[in-house]
Amino acid sequence: MRRVVLGADVGGTSTRVGVADLTGSVLAVAREAGGNPNAVGLETSAARIRTATSRALEQAGIGPAEVAAVVLGMAGYNTAASAGPAFLRDSLGPVAAVPRIVSDLGVAYASGSPLAHGYVVIAGTGSAAAEIDRGELISRRGGWGWLLGDEGGAFWLGREAVRLALTEVQAGAHRSDLTRQVIARLTPDRLDPDRQDIDRQDHDEQNHDRSLAALLRRPYEQPPIRLAELAPLVTGLVDSDPAAASIAARAADILAGLVLDLDPRPGLPVVATGSVLLSARPIRQAFTDRVGASLGSPVLTATSGLVGALWLALGDLEQAPDPVVHDRLAGTLAALDQPSE
Repeated sequence: MRRVVLGADVGGTSTRVGVADLTGSVLAVAREAGGNPNAVGLETSAARIRTATSRALEQAGIGPAEVAAVVLGMAGYNTAASAGPAFLRDSLGPVAAVPRIVSDLGVAYASGSPLAHGYVVIAGTGSAAAEIDRGELISRRGGWGWLLGDEGGAFWLGREAVRLALTEVQAGAHRSDLTRQVIARLTPDRLDPDRQDIDRQDHDEQNHDRSLAALLRRPYEQPPIRLAELAPLVTGLVDSDPAAASIAARAADILAGLVLDLDPRPGLPVVATGSVLLSARPIRQAFTDRVGASLGSPVLTATSGLVGALWLALGDLEQAPDPVVHDRLAGTLAALDQPSE
């Protein structure tokens, strides 16, 4: 009977389940919609994991009895773990292997480094950092959500861009390029970003108030988290606009501070992941420079938590899998894990 491992990366945007053999070759990947139980509820989360698991096993030509180890990496993992055996049964159906549920931070770290012990920072919509050992959280900083924290993430970047625009418009100050782009994005039908009425000493006070109200109103007309969509305006102007560069530099300092506040051991790897750190080169470079100078640690990147989930599952079968297997997981997964058109 063939032995395989199963890993899942369950987030707010998508649920992905992969099947790999013991050499690290990924045999199949299946996707479903987001399965974070804090966002969709335990029942829906379990149903989506089960559907993706069934499809991945079917694609790989593997029976449930051949699954030797399972790791579920989950956003909202505390909720899932506290739900008990019923949630696991509903999630995995006939798969008999006893699964391990770990945080999305745990699988993110394991995706970037084959070493058991190290540190991870995620900067996507929100932000968090953690010390990880064999997939388990040792300590954590941040991850409080957009209302209470998540500084340095995409929501924070977008909010800071709007705050800058409001400040410049309200004060009648010279408008930065970032402010002009924020105005164009948020009020395309209400406020012309090239108008200079507000900058003139003889501007009409009523027009000024109307313009400010138009810029202020839009963020309150939509879910607050939508401000994260403005983050690329900041990162795209870093090289040409001092205002954008200042916000980006603050983000990098905040994210580095999350890691350094863990009192990390010098030399252990630091894995950086999430849309901000992966796509915003200036923020990633400033973060890397500060962490590297402080710790002398390698800063690695991870693009798929599914690599980490499968790697941890292999580690549950073998105390120290060959790092070559980690590379093979990443390589074979990249060929399979493509979003459907």
